[in-house]
This record gives sequence, C-alpha cells and structure tokens, in this order.
Amino acid sequence: MIDLLPQLFVLAVGGSIAPVLLLLTILFLGSQRPLPNATALVLGYFAVYAAVGIAGLILFSGTAGAAGSTASTIGRIVSVTLGVLLIVLGLRRLFITRDPDASLPRWLESVSSITPTKAFGIGMVLFPLQIRILAIFIACLNLIATASLRTQESIIGLVLMLLIFAIPVLVLIGLYAAVPQRASSMLEALRAWMEKNNRVITVVLCFVFGAFFLVRGFSGP
Repeated sequence: MIDLLPQLFVLAVGGSIAPVLLLLTILFLGSQRPLPNATALVLGYFAVYAAVGIAGLILFSGTAGAAGSTASTIGRIVSVTLGVLLIVLGLRRLFITRDPDASLPRWLESVSSITPTKAFGIGMVLFPLQIRILAIFIACLNLIATASLRTQESIIGLVLMLLIFAIPVLVLIGLYAAVPQRASSMLEALRAWMEKNNRVITVVLCFVFGAFFLVRGFSGP
C-alpha cells in the first residue's frame, strides 16, 4: 500500500484540477441557495465517481488476477491508450480556435434560482463529460486494482483518491462557509482567471499526463 501512494497521489492531484467543476461550484455559490446548491453539485459529481470506482475496481481486479504477463500487458495497453487520448485532447485544445471548456454554457449564467436537486443532477451528468478527468480516474483505478491489495486496502485507496479529487471544491465551499462576504469577491476573481487561462491549463495538463502515461506504458514492467 505504501508503494502505491506516490503514484496515486500524483495522478489524483491531476484529476483534482477540473476547471468546469470549479467554475460551476463558483457559479452555484453565487446562487440564492449557495451552500446547498454547491454541496449538491459536488455530491452528485462524486456519487457517480464512487459508483464507477467500485465497478471499476471489480473489473480491473479480474484482470489483475490473470497471469502476471497478461496483467502487465493489459496495464501497459491501458496506460498507452490513455496517454494517446490525452495527447490528442491536448492537441485539439491547442489548435482549435474555440475551446469548448473555455466558458460555461449561456444558460448556466443565470443560476440564481437553481435548486439543489437540479444541481445534484448537473453534477451527475458532468462526470462523463470530463474526458481528461475520466482518463486519469481510470488510470487511478487500474493502479489500485493491479497493486495486489486486500479488499479493505483497495477501498481505502479509492476513498483517498476521491478525497484528493475533491479537495479544490471542498476548499471553495469551506471558504464560502467561513467568510461568505470576503469569499464572494475572491471566488469571482478566481472565476475570471480560470475562464481566461483554462485553455492553457487544459493543454498543459493533457500533455504532461499524456506523456506520463505513454512513458509508463512503454517502460512499465
């Protein structure tokens, strides 16, 4: 378990940088029900993560139980596939003039009257749309499942991964809960900065983690 933590931490930190989720959280913290809406969004988002994570661990554990060489080959194929996917996404963000993640849909600009139930549903729908985050999430699951851990340790690894993924949005919600007046101006400034720099952030993360997965896939055991 200890040997697993450094790689899991690095991957999970990359997965925690989710600009669209952060922007939505900031928007919902500016609604009429700021804390209930933002909390519902995060719960919906990570409820799907948890469900897919449990299913993924079961699936990957089946491959981990195969012969050593077969399990190693499957792991390398997964890494190379994710690496290629992220490089392609990075190139797409780099060369396409309009970045679909650069700004939120227009209808989300009027979220003042949104309800926690709708916010929860948006969180659930948002999960499969974050392709880069989904790729990193799959890699984390593969890493945990192929580490020959006991069931309890695998669950601990999954919970730890989800906590790291959630740290940025939990910090935003915690900041607003602690100092709502000061937090509003800070969050608005953060939102403006993220919308301005989101394309650069996405391209850099795609290339960095794409290269990481390719190296891991071609040089792994």
